Amino acid sequence: MSTKRVVVQGGGENLYRISIYGNKYTVSQVDVGVFTNDINIIGEARNLDDALSIIKSHSGEQIKKITNW
Repeated sequence: MSTKRVVVQGGGENLYRISIYGNKYTVSQVDVGVFTNDINIIGEARNLDDALSIIKSHSGEQIKKITNW
């Protein structure tokens, strides 16, 4: 399993997570909290490009940074 942290431009809810299990990419929006984070699954994809497209569509913003979680 590998997990990517994706930050989009703009403020507010701009943090996303892509969890990779084999050939399945699960895309989630992360609401950062004081003690815990809320994870909201927004879609699944078969490759990284499609997962990034889901994030762009959901956020309406461009990708700013991709790092390992």
